[in-house]
Amino acid sequence: MDEMRLLRHFEAVYRLSSFSAAARELRLTHSAITKSIKALEDGWEAQLFNRTTRSVIPTEAAKKLYPQAVELLAFAASVRRSVATEQIEINILSGAGAIEGYIHPAILKFARRYPEARINVATMQAHLAADELLQRRTDILVYHDTSFAVMPHKNQMRLTKVVDEPYLIVYRPEFSSDLRNSSLGDLLLHYDWALPVSRTFEDFLPAKLRTFLKNEAAPRYRLANQTACIELVKQSDLLSVLPGSLADGLVARGELSAIPLPADFRFAISAAIHDNAALEPALNHFIDCMKAI
Repeated sequence: MDEMRLLRHFEAVYRLSSFSAAARELRLTHSAITKSIKALEDGWEAQLFNRTTRSVIPTEAAKKLYPQAVELLAFAASVRRSVATEQIEINILSGAGAIEGYIHPAILKFARRYPEARINVATMQAHLAADELLQRRTDILVYHDTSFAVMPHKNQMRLTKVVDEPYLIVYRPEFSSDLRNSSLGDLLLHYDWALPVSRTFEDFLPAKLRTFLKNEAAPRYRLANQTACIELVKQSDLLSVLPGSLADGLVARGELSAIPLPADFRFAISAAIHDNAALEPALNHFIDCMKAI
């Protein structure tokens, strides 16, 4: 148990590149952190850091130890939770769209096999979420493929496609105009939109469309919440977009009308777990539940 404590102190120093920052994060004194690293180095007969007054530089031994330490600490935390609670706990970081459309139905399916499981879901910027997965502070990432395209540490992740389908334009059934046979440019130019998009997402649009959106100051309403956009559409002459599978239910109930989006934009979401977690059955089953939506 003492060695686990030393490894926890080592992990913080390595990740933060600072004895002082590690001490603050762990709520210990600088002296306590220094003694822990010294004890680890003495016990393993290997220097872990080259220290100066201004920098902390990991040695080759530290670089080899770090990923193994992260994995061991994560495993120990998982075992501790399961022993203490006899429950599986899964932590998920996601984009807002995935939470609204795909994660909560997966929870219901997952609960049939793991009724006592605890599941925590939060949103976070994709590049920060990648670090959380690398450090094993979260278990699953669920993001649009455009986010994964620029996400760091992809070589340490195992990605599974969850959904890949076209977008539909949605509008209220009483909408006054016929939207069919219009180009995307005409639709963007002549109508107001409420879209659940971010500036980061727009970076992946074709250059011509990015320029058009900028020149036309479109969309008028940009909300990082799909449900909020849909509620605006139901009560006004705004347009929005939805993945086909999510739009179909609203159309079938008469709440919205829909037409194909006249452009090759797809709603493509993947789930990622740490490559070393590929054999954990509960994580794989949760991802399978999302794929079955």
